[in-house]
Amino acid sequence: MDTRKLLLAGLLLGSLQAQAGNPLQPIELSDAELAQLRGRYILPNSIISFGVTMSTLWQNSAGQVIGAQINLNINGQSQPNLTITSIEQNIANGSASSGNSGQVIGGAGLDAVNGIVQSVRAAGDLNLGHNDLSINISRGGNPATPQGDAWQAGGYEHGNAVGTVSVQAFNGGLRIALQASDGQGFAQQQIGGGSLMQHANISGSLNQVRNLAAVDVALRNNPGLDLKNFCAFEQLRGLQRGGY
Repeated sequence: MDTRKLLLAGLLLGSLQAQAGNPLQPIELSDAELAQLRGRYILPNSIISFGVTMSTLWQNSAGQVIGAQINLNINGQSQPNLTITSIEQNIANGSASSGNSGQVIGGAGLDAVNGIVQSVRAAGDLNLGHNDLSINISRGGNPATPQGDAWQAGGYEHGNAVGTVSVQAFNGGLRIALQASDGQGFAQQQIGGGSLMQHANISGSLNQVRNLAAVDVALRNNPGLDLKNFCAFEQLRGLQRGGY
């Protein structure tokens, strides 16, 4: 992946901060943090919109599905727009597996890693686990307004025969946690505090689990933008090298 895109994603993920009742309350960066951003920026008036989408879903052996999707969008507004959408389907007819066929153990250290962490661990048979993060940068156009229910202070929780899914503010960001029924396992996705985590632990059989995340940045289609960036980078050439 392009190094510049990775740096951009890291900066955007680190900007999500949580406080009581508002998981996206901005905070002021310290001088030490600003020093680490030298030469790694996009001019503010060049960004039309910025959005993050996360979805987690679980499909059992009977073809029943439960999940949730979070949409965060900042589109020329003073406050971000955060919505939650429930996912519930019945794709095929059949019977759900009863009980688990194995046990997933260990992995506690995965939650202490900074950056992007992805894991799929399965103790059953014929399962599918998929984690994916995409970064999309485009120019021009009118970004779509996310659809869904507005964020509530208490978060969100929903359940059906497949399991229970919840969305909560957690540890400086947002977390989707999905607990499957009958001991089939659990899935989790978390963003904020400078990291993105996607985990799927599958104890049963014939399950399909997906954690999907996308970062979308729309830049203004401005012919003069390249010239501004060129001038900025030329000034950076005179800086002494110190690990950058």
